[in-house]
Amino acid sequence: MSAHLAALQKSGRLRRVDARLGEWLARAFPGTSEDSLLAAALAARAISDGHSALTLDRAQAWLDGLAEGAAPALPEVADWRAALQAAPAVHVHAAGAATPNLPLVLDAQDRVYLRRYFEYERQLARMLVTRAARKDTTTPSPRSRGQLSEEPAPDLIRGRRGDIPASNPAGPPLDPEQQRAIDVALSRRFTLVTGGPGTGKTHVVLRMLAALAQRAQTGSLRIALAAPTGKAAARLGESLRAQLDKLDLPETITAPIPHDAQTVHSLLGVSPWRTRPRFDRTSPLPFDVVVVDEVSMVDLPLMAKLVQAVPDDAKLILLGDPDQLSAVEAGNVLGALVEAAGDGPLRDCHVALTRSHRFGADSALGALAAAITLGDATAVARALDDNAAVTLVDDPRAAQLVDIAADAYRPILSADGPAAALHAARGFRMLTALRHGPSGCLAFDRAIAQRLQRNAGARGDEHGWPGRLILVTANRPELGLFNGDTGVIWPDADGSPRAWFEAGGGTPRALPVAALPPHEGAFALTVHKAQGSEFERVALVTGPDSAVLTRELLYTGVTRARTAVTLYSSLDTLRAGIERRTLRMTGLADRLREAAGT
Repeated sequence: MSAHLAALQKSGRLRRVDARLGEWLARAFPGTSEDSLLAAALAARAISDGHSALTLDRAQAWLDGLAEGAAPALPEVADWRAALQAAPAVHVHAAGAATPNLPLVLDAQDRVYLRRYFEYERQLARMLVTRAARKDTTTPSPRSRGQLSEEPAPDLIRGRRGDIPASNPAGPPLDPEQQRAIDVALSRRFTLVTGGPGTGKTHVVLRMLAALAQRAQTGSLRIALAAPTGKAAARLGESLRAQLDKLDLPETITAPIPHDAQTVHSLLGVSPWRTRPRFDRTSPLPFDVVVVDEVSMVDLPLMAKLVQAVPDDAKLILLGDPDQLSAVEAGNVLGALVEAAGDGPLRDCHVALTRSHRFGADSALGALAAAITLGDATAVARALDDNAAVTLVDDPRAAQLVDIAADAYRPILSADGPAAALHAARGFRMLTALRHGPSGCLAFDRAIAQRLQRNAGARGDEHGWPGRLILVTANRPELGLFNGDTGVIWPDADGSPRAWFEAGGGTPRALPVAALPPHEGAFALTVHKAQGSEFERVALVTGPDSAVLTRELLYTGVTRARTAVTLYSSLDTLRAGIERRTLRMTGLADRLREAAGT
């Protein structure tokens, strides 16, 4: 092992598996320089940190933030680039050129890729640009492909001369942005709708689906609804059902619209027992319309597999909030799509919803979220000034915070059944920036659980006590459970403890506690784990100022609340957090521009 790789591994910035990649390259490609071996190891480490590539001029700053203390100095960018260009293991990418089967790729923007992740970006870009270029004024009949209806969407759906039937005059109207989103979905094979909480993304997608169902000539459209996590999928299904109840639409229109959503993994048939998803390019999904919500949480490899599996003549509709945290895994797909929509390839397929129907003009919670997004520390302080909906508690005592949280969770213990307990759990959640340490979610969850466990009269060593909130931490598709699903322990009719999870139609389903996949407590969650969820009230604990606390994390945490948020932090810590942006080294936006020839 080179001295440079050894020093990085010793500092905790490089994993042993990363260093081994460099060692393998040295054996497989004799003559590869030390600087190129270093780039390969760091590119592998970058993927584990959520990036899809290593950008040479950003590598030092990224490396410095991976651990305490100064990181070893990296080569000068010009020297590093020259070494990589001469390395036998590296393909120097040029737009439009084929990519030989070499382990590393260097692009024109000085990004170093492991070849697989470069191919994910390039393939995804080509598929999306091709799909975005297809105009579609017809909708295929699902029972007879090729028999197309060219009827425009009915006025009651499109909202031009009355958004809803006269029998339901109280239904919400469409604003101009929402109307344009529907027009794009009707005329294109690809639609990207972005917006913050309360901008009506779910409302508008229901109108899209109703318009498409009305325009289909015969039979019913085959529609799939999906989201990255189980709780995000449950929330999407619940929101669509609530919207359907508000619209008095004919059954012929509502029949094809699913009342439940599934995870993207479940949709594709991803399983630990299969080397490939069940559905892919050669075996496409059997749907005419595929809708995916919370796209900010979808990583690069998963998005590439999803788009590959959507039939060429089907519609793909993506929904998300680009100001939220990116996926934990590699890439920043939604951010790249929005960037590419701003200057070219996806411009005509993107609609940004900017009007919040949840937060009014005088909403302190809305003002706080907007100020964080803009990085305006003065506006953040103003939103926190003497307002019941948003509160700042500077340097609270941990014990006091545990008492406050335990009181907020007591309605779960007094619920009259598992459905009521799950409903009560939506009323409040403690969120943290950190996982470990005294202000991390693990410590707070343990303390809150102990307090509530005593209140429930359960033994200290009893894990299946009634009212305990749990979070699934591994995908178990055979059980219908996925990483991020939240449940509650509650006795069944026989008094035996069961783990209850939300299911379609609002009726929870139960599993024996012994059959649960890996899980942990859920009274306190990291903001990352809470993404895709909503709670009436949120307590957000920032902990000490650290690189973890970013503008995107603060925005995501604050917008998990529907009515009120309490920030347990100092104002100085908040200021530092909103000034710090999440760094993602990725080239998808450039690949999209290359695919479009712009």
